[in-house]
Amino acid sequence: MSDRRGIVIGTAGHVDHGKTALVRALTGVETDRWQEERKRGLTIDLGFARLDLDPDLETGIVDVPGHEDFLKNMLAGATGIDVLLLVVGADEGPMPQTHEHLAIARLLNIRRGVVALTKSDRVDGDWLDLAHETTRELLEEDSARTSWEIVPVSALTGDGIEPLRDALRRSTAGIRARGVDDRFRLPVDRSFSIRGTGTVVTGTVWSGSIGVGDTVSVFPGGNSARVRALQVHEDPRPRVTAGRRCAVALVGVAPASVERGSVLFDPSEWTSSERLGVRVRALGGRDRPLLHGQRLRVYLGTREVMARLQTADRRPVAPGATAWAVLALEAPLLARTRDRAILRFYSPVTTIGGIRVAELNPPRGWPARTEAWGQILDGAPEEAVAAAVALRGLRGLPAAASSILLGRRDSTLETAAEEAGCVRIGGRWFAAHAVAEAMEAVEESVARLHAADRRAPGVSKEAVRSAMAPDCDLELAETAVRRLLADRRLVESGPRLALPGHAPRLTPREEEGRAQLARAIEAAGLQPPLVAELGRTLRLDRAVLDDLLRLLQESGVTKAVTPELHVAAAALETMEAQVRDLLADGAPTPPARFKETFGLSRKYLIPLLEYLDRQGVTRRTTEGRVLVQPT
Repeated sequence: MSDRRGIVIGTAGHVDHGKTALVRALTGVETDRWQEERKRGLTIDLGFARLDLDPDLETGIVDVPGHEDFLKNMLAGATGIDVLLLVVGADEGPMPQTHEHLAIARLLNIRRGVVALTKSDRVDGDWLDLAHETTRELLEEDSARTSWEIVPVSALTGDGIEPLRDALRRSTAGIRARGVDDRFRLPVDRSFSIRGTGTVVTGTVWSGSIGVGDTVSVFPGGNSARVRALQVHEDPRPRVTAGRRCAVALVGVAPASVERGSVLFDPSEWTSSERLGVRVRALGGRDRPLLHGQRLRVYLGTREVMARLQTADRRPVAPGATAWAVLALEAPLLARTRDRAILRFYSPVTTIGGIRVAELNPPRGWPARTEAWGQILDGAPEEAVAAAVALRGLRGLPAAASSILLGRRDSTLETAAEEAGCVRIGGRWFAAHAVAEAMEAVEESVARLHAADRRAPGVSKEAVRSAMAPDCDLELAETAVRRLLADRRLVESGPRLALPGHAPRLTPREEEGRAQLARAIEAAGLQPPLVAELGRTLRLDRAVLDDLLRLLQESGVTKAVTPELHVAAAALETMEAQVRDLLADGAPTPPARFKETFGLSRKYLIPLLEYLDRQGVTRRTTEGRVLVQPT
């Protein structure tokens, strides 16, 4: 793996201002790959070349189209650019696509750049000065570009090429190497097949790294593929890290499954998004605001999807303004918080703004979340973690996916969460007060369940879990239950929980029914009426009957031999003692002997014997039953 910094330089500028000729002069590579491009004399698709600037840098240059018809390809080329090489023809000066490409660079936060004032051999000194002046005025519209150098060059004569190299080298100073301890993601900008190699895709590694032999997933579709080989500018590599353009040979997928707009990613915690909570920035100088409900084109990486804009209170976003909004996507995106993307009108297709992703798949009521969104995008790591944790409440922030949900590397988030005072329970981060809130929520849930089932002596733990979901993480809920039991704010009886002092609440009629049930079952010994018959005899509704039978069981008066056969506990104890005596000699005893001893019909005898089997008293064999543990 190379330890040099990976840098991507992207060209931009108006059609026919000489981008491809300039790249050829800088690198010696012809980036017009297609016959149609050479015939028409303009770049339709993306071209790539190595640019040797500095021994400590591994620099690639992306030649992107300038013609309006091919601006979608320009957007694909802008993916992962570190430095913009803005090409302005000295014979024409800045043109419409020059302005639009600069706007796109600003929206994608490409802050470093150099201007090549091409075709300087075609104009005299006064005209060159004028082109230089108008270009400088354009750059000064944005304070981030005031330091960009403007270098007159001629790709035909070679004048200015070396000064341009020097300016590009200076523009890369201080660019930090992208961390490799991150989730791998590569937006695909080309896909093709090579005989003997198979499917090959190209793109810029946005984050993380990819190695030969790795398994990657493909979005959309979710197919898996194995990395057969990697190249950076035709040099084979065992591993490629973020910030480098590379070609990836894949095994297990066809080229049609990984077209431009696809994404290669590590098969970990990535999830697709159908809604994005975003900060919208509308370009100034336009005469059309962005409207609530408007259909827009969204460009993220190399993928284009349609979306509907949802603004807070249905307010429009005026040109030059920023606002919080949600994009309801018509097709999913593999997005990450803090991603930047471009917005264009559906028709006419013009660039009208950009977005920065603040939350993936935000819920309804999102306007109340925008203050936290600001912290996630602009705050320090600990502030971002605290805001994201607060948004998720008792559901918690999954630690394994936190780098995707926060748009930061895993290595920074563990410390940030601790500095934010978060607590980790299981695999999730929670606010420090989350356990106390969960304890209150559990108490409230148990109280509601008591009220909903007043005849029950308690509520099942499963019912409590169901009542807490999906608004509370299961492990947090169980932690809260344990704390409540330790503090005696809950009491436990077998599988049931109850608030202290809780008791079943029966009406006088129900109290009478419970007593009648107990008498009827106890009086009948081992042959009580079945449940349905008891209900008819005592005129009890089935729901009430089931609750009263449950109370008798939990108080130890009866036991359920089957759901329809409840027998007095004392009668079962007497039968068990008799069975132990009967089987004491260890010899298997057939059903006929039990029938003779107890005088029971098969209707009762078989369920009772099977009950003793389940209780571990007896075991059935081919010759008859024996004691499980002979006395």
